[in-house]
Amino acid sequence: MFRRLLLSGFVFSSVAMAQGTEGPAAAPAAAAAVDADTPESKAAKELVQKYLTAVKAKKWADAKKFLHPKTLEAIAERKKRLGKEDHPMAPWFHEKVDYWMKDFKVGTASAAPLGTIIVETTEDNFQVEEKGLAEGERSAYLVGKQGGKWFVVDKKRGETFTKDSVKLGYKGWFDKIEKAPTEEAAE
Repeated sequence: MFRRLLLSGFVFSSVAMAQGTEGPAAAPAAAAAVDADTPESKAAKELVQKYLTAVKAKKWADAKKFLHPKTLEAIAERKKRLGKEDHPMAPWFHEKVDYWMKDFKVGTASAAPLGTIIVETTEDNFQVEEKGLAEGERSAYLVGKQGGKWFVVDKKRGETFTKDSVKLGYKGWFDKIEKAPTEEAAE
């Protein structure tokens, strides 16, 4: 009886130790696709750089020029519905009550659905209530084209955009992607 208990304890502990060492979180193929040096990823990173430079300088009119028209509509809709512009892409609202950007670093860029690019950043934000600096906060920006022009679309703090969230949440926001001739021939 004691041997069985000891053996089952050993088996279950080895299974528990193995958990997390392999699986979807360790997807090397996804890491290889990150920060491809394509013209699109470079353009997206440059756009996020310009946008965050304007945000850091608190030049709100300049920052708004980089935002997608539907993002501006979503911010206006929230203001109408809630009485305030509480939206991740409305830093002018957050600087008064939550935080404002002190510094940032643009990181990697990766291709996403609908011809979009996800640009990862790290940001140092002054926390209003805590009266202190939170350093190295990770954010992800979704960048896409409309009318042939790149726009910053949305932001997620502490997480990133999933393929499904882009496909479902931003349907109709971007220019149609033309299929490559080899893809059309295969269909």
